[in-house]
Amino acid sequence: MLSKKTLIYIAIVLFCVLIGKAFFSQTQSALKTARVVIPAGGYFIVEIAETEKQRMQGLMYRHFLAKDNGMLFVFEQVDIQKVWMKNTLIDLDVIFIAESGLVVSIVKNLKPCVQLACEIYPSSKKAKYMLEVNAGIVEKTAIRLGQKLVFEGL
Repeated sequence: MLSKKTLIYIAIVLFCVLIGKAFFSQTQSALKTARVVIPAGGYFIVEIAETEKQRMQGLMYRHFLAKDNGMLFVFEQVDIQKVWMKNTLIDLDVIFIAESGLVVSIVKNLKPCVQLACEIYPSSKKAKYMLEVNAGIVEKTAIRLGQKLVFEGL
């Protein structure tokens, strides 16, 4: 038979695990998801960052991104969009996409930045969307400028 002290300890640990799980599940599921299809073959399952707060958080502090996953940033205005790697812990390729779905700019193999001042990478043309995926994916999937990507469920 377990002592009263041990039972209380187990109850506290279980309570903390449940609270942590509820918090983690809520924060992870807060973003909608969609698919970005590469017409030549393949697709990404993407989390959609459509509010300013979601775009500011982006992929910061994440240690892992599944190979076929990414984050699609949806901006209010078509403009030169900018990305930085502040507190981003994984290498990324960034694809800037026009409102029509055409790829207008690509920045490959961006490295994490944990410094106070991080480099800012602008798109070379105006874009409505920005897609962040694992570094090397642009080469592996042969995504190129002028190619049209298709959004499903956006």
